Amino acid sequence: MSGRLQSILRRGEVLAVTAAPGGQRLLHFMLIQILCGTEALGRFANDVSIAMMLGLFSAVGWSALILARVPVAGAGQSAPVMLGLARGALVFTLLACLPLPLLAWAGWVFEPGWTALLLAGWTAYTLIRHYGLALGTYRILLVMEVLVVLALAAGLGLFGATHPVMAYAALAIPTVLMGGLGLILLIVRARAGGGAVPLPAGTARTAAEQAALNLLSAGMSMILVPLTVQVAGQGYGGLVALIGSMTSVLLLFPRALTFNALPALARVVRQQGVEEVRALLGTLRSNLVRLNSGLSLLAIVAWSVMAWWGKRPDFALSGATAIFLLQLASFYVGQLVLPEANYLQTVEETRLPLQVNLLSLIFFVLACWMVMLLVPAGLNAVLSLFSVLLLVTLLRNILLRWAVLRRAPEVFA
Repeated sequence: MSGRLQSILRRGEVLAVTAAPGGQRLLHFMLIQILCGTEALGRFANDVSIAMMLGLFSAVGWSALILARVPVAGAGQSAPVMLGLARGALVFTLLACLPLPLLAWAGWVFEPGWTALLLAGWTAYTLIRHYGLALGTYRILLVMEVLVVLALAAGLGLFGATHPVMAYAALAIPTVLMGGLGLILLIVRARAGGGAVPLPAGTARTAAEQAALNLLSAGMSMILVPLTVQVAGQGYGGLVALIGSMTSVLLLFPRALTFNALPALARVVRQQGVEEVRALLGTLRSNLVRLNSGLSLLAIVAWSVMAWWGKRPDFALSGATAIFLLQLASFYVGQLVLPEANYLQTVEETRLPLQVNLLSLIFFVLACWMVMLLVPAGLNAVLSLFSVLLLVTLLRNILLRWAVLRRAPEVFA
């Protein structure tokens, strides 16, 4: 096989592994909606959203450390380092499960037991993914993704229509079993390298800080389904979950484009002048506008097909298209400041985006609280929540733009 063909194949593997979680989630939601109904999807999406928010601390924060520490581990030390991190993540997983009974009592979680199992399974799945990414074993990861999808589809296809709890079990059981098997194999490999590497002082704090950063940036989108269930019921929660899974797949493409642009931007920032940086950022912005415009048109076509196909009573909810368009507008607007975010990442500026995300999240929480207090439950409340999302996304863009103008006026003025 030629070097060029190998490079193309490698890029295809990386793209497939990157897109797999989003595709898996969209498939999962669609199967639940088809086999169990939109209200069952609303219950599951509510609980899995809560599980993933808690999972930011058990999975995402520790995954960032895996990507930072495993690749630089000494020869034969990747498994011992990973085992040490996995033990820390296990403790955080147990702690993350503690709020679930209280959330269930307050009416924010429907199935606390299954949600805890989902949290554990999703944590294991995420840690395994990032360990594979750190080692570059993309084909093994692809096999794992295919196995999860097959188990998911088989469980829901065989038992979903008669056992609605399979919406949880079809994902939780395979990922928990995979996590258990992965832990056993990791322990065996780590023993050959001298056992688990003790975690340096401050590791838990670093993992928690990484999780908090992700919560600030993704919290608005993650809380939308539970908020919708609270103000309009499980049917609208299921609808919002389907729309959100569609836009999450769309997000993969602009993220991939900006990620691929980072190395060239870093070289230009360090080695060339301001005009070259402005030109490169201008090209990136133009490419993003074209890409996002095309994706938005494609999404509208896809939604039209889904709306035509979904004329069943449990899917054709009042205001569905308006909710979709508001979500799509928020997606489009949110991508307009990716060049600014890329520049800040290149110059290793973390304080400004952290401040902007924190302020935006505070505004979002306060505005949603006002909606829940003042707007009657139902469609109008849901539309108000998505209007808040769009307005706060615009506000975040303005704040970030203002921040980079102060940080680098010669580039963005």
